[in-house]
Amino acid sequence: MKKLFFLLGLISGMLFGEVYSVKTEKIITGTGYGTSREEAVNNALIEALSQLNGVYIKKSSINQDVLVEGDKKSVSVFTYQSKIDKLTQGRVDSFRIDSVEEISPHKFVAKVSVTKTRVVNKYKSPGLNPRNRRAVAVIPFEYKKSYSFYGVAVDGKALSDRINQAIVNKLTQTRKFTVLDRENSKYYEFEKNFLLNPNTDPVELARLGKRLGADYFVIGKILDFGIDKKTQTISYTGRSFSEKKGYATISYRILNIPTQQIKWADTIDIEFDIPENKTRPESIVALAADKIAQVLVEQIIFNIYPPKIIRVSGKRVLINMGGKFIHKGDVFEVYALGEKLYDPYTKEYLGRDEEYIGKVKITKVLPKISHGRVIEGKAVTGAVLRKPEKEAKKINNEGKDSMFDAVFGK
Repeated sequence: MKKLFFLLGLISGMLFGEVYSVKTEKIITGTGYGTSREEAVNNALIEALSQLNGVYIKKSSINQDVLVEGDKKSVSVFTYQSKIDKLTQGRVDSFRIDSVEEISPHKFVAKVSVTKTRVVNKYKSPGLNPRNRRAVAVIPFEYKKSYSFYGVAVDGKALSDRINQAIVNKLTQTRKFTVLDRENSKYYEFEKNFLLNPNTDPVELARLGKRLGADYFVIGKILDFGIDKKTQTISYTGRSFSEKKGYATISYRILNIPTQQIKWADTIDIEFDIPENKTRPESIVALAADKIAQVLVEQIIFNIYPPKIIRVSGKRVLINMGGKFIHKGDVFEVYALGEKLYDPYTKEYLGRDEEYIGKVKITKVLPKISHGRVIEGKAVTGAVLRKPEKEAKKINNEGKDSMFDAVFGK
């Protein structure tokens, strides 16, 4: 039963945000001088209260009441407290007179301590801390006004929007980044206005001010997009058939926003088959956007966060990546990581030395992890998986070496 409650609590924390209160206590001290004990205490309180943010007390604001006990005069603490509460609008919880001394005839010094308790409401977002991942925002790609194939004009903005959404979807599915939305601010403003409404519980205001800034922007251009129709004739039968292939040329950059530094730039050519049942322009645009996003995100993810072996049991291995980026039957080369490498001139981190040690074939794919089997050599925990060179060319555009692992300063 305890395990059940713990599991329910864990799931609740992952799905729902939490507003909680933090209580802090601050003690402010003040020192004052005067020709009497009362005046010294009065000035000490004024000096302490003046340190409170947004509180300004005039000397004449606190009029002390004096209690006479025999030949001695003392300050009424209760009278002071009520006057202070009124002047500071409840900002002070309590105070005490630490000492009052006569340092010379008709000259006194007093020391007081004022206690201020503050309750701050804070908001904890659901799930894992988003700040533990690099924050990425995808900006809509630039586009031509229209693209034409088969005499049909395809709206450039519609294509760009499709590509943008497909990239956002696939980056989110990797679970490696905090993906930020930069297109739907109107919904945030709607919620903000709701929270600022006087009828909303003031505690809910803790949800404001939690917008995250982006570490990186993904920006790009759709340089070309179209369809080729190829007709082939079988010589010995004379029968002809045709096939359609889509193509796109995309240039993109990864910008570090705080510094405006271009961390990576590339241009990729993508070619993809178009099934016979895909005849409507909308269907072809959706297919093209998905293919473009798949290639681009694979290029990013397999170089920034290559799959890693997290467990080895005999010939079986467990891999920290699943979902749509690894498929059953895929074969990966296994590389053991060596020492860290740095550029001798710029001191820039270049990545890790890698030693080929074997091959792994994927046998089962789950949403977050995959299972594999060693088919050559060996595998060790912590080793990374790389696509064979022939396969990598499809992703890395002509097999060029990638510096993605250095992009994020790993």
